[in-house]
Amino acid sequence: MNIHFKTSIWAVMAGFMLTACYKDIDLEKYRPEPTLVLNSILSPDEIVRVQVARTVFFTDHRETDTNIADAEVKMYVNGKYTETLRYDEASRMYLSDYHPVPGELISLEAETPLGHVSGQGIIPEVVPIEGVRLTARTFDDPDQMYWAPGGVTYGKSYEATYYITFTDPSVERNFYFIRIESGDGIAAETIDYSYDEVFLAQQESIDGITTNTGIYGNEGRTFSDNLFNGKRYTLKIVEKAPLYTNDSRPRKIILYSLSEDYYHYLTGIFNTDEESVKGSLTDLGLTEPSPHYSNITGGTGIVGGVQSRSVRVDLKSVLK
Repeated sequence: MNIHFKTSIWAVMAGFMLTACYKDIDLEKYRPEPTLVLNSILSPDEIVRVQVARTVFFTDHRETDTNIADAEVKMYVNGKYTETLRYDEASRMYLSDYHPVPGELISLEAETPLGHVSGQGIIPEVVPIEGVRLTARTFDDPDQMYWAPGGVTYGKSYEATYYITFTDPSVERNFYFIRIESGDGIAAETIDYSYDEVFLAQQESIDGITTNTGIYGNEGRTFSDNLFNGKRYTLKIVEKAPLYTNDSRPRKIILYSLSEDYYHYLTGIFNTDEESVKGSLTDLGLTEPSPHYSNITGGTGIVGGVQSRSVRVDLKSVLK
């Protein structure tokens, strides 16, 4: 009985001590000054859109609108001032009716009550997909085992290989992003990039190790022309998934050409937190700033350039 009594006393005392400790923590004294955020993804297919915002302290969980609506945002094309952008309440962005041209350097400057922030990005030349060849195999998959009246039955899976050919311009270094999506615009099935040397080399440069267990990522993958500068090249990418029916399996293969800054920004995201990626590359960047890379002066964020070309295929043509 005395043991239980002492245990209870210590439990009460511990509760008082913990309460006292929590009361002594004043999180406000750790609050940093807000950081300005400048985001803009530039493409000839879109008008110029710019987000100007600020970071918030993690205790400000109720604050959902961090955009700054009273900034003065100026745009320069190849170093020459062109206009001051207008603020759009609906999108909460600063807009221009201008469509950037490949090769142009777009500079953006924002003057806000919190200070000055700026960034610039160049619009890359587009690189078309010259051809896509498909091969596939289907097989009994032990992971698809299920019980039937006649006993154990194995379902089938497929492995489809994409051979995607394009020619890399030789004038300068080029940076890319490849994505394979289904007909409804969402990511395709499990994609393995480890069948191509460009992705293996990239993974080793990032992680310091090679892998023989696959490089997976349904949302897409960045790569550069380090191994094929100025040459015609064929990427090899493999898609793996269960084969439930013989229905049509449309696929859209998108090859994005990226500015160097946008390449580094996306590489940081897709190699650490791919699950956070939603939407097209012209929208990506107009969200929370990435902690991995920024080309913004006076704050954080990204000003990047992108162009894309796509080809549609149907896996049904090779799945027998």
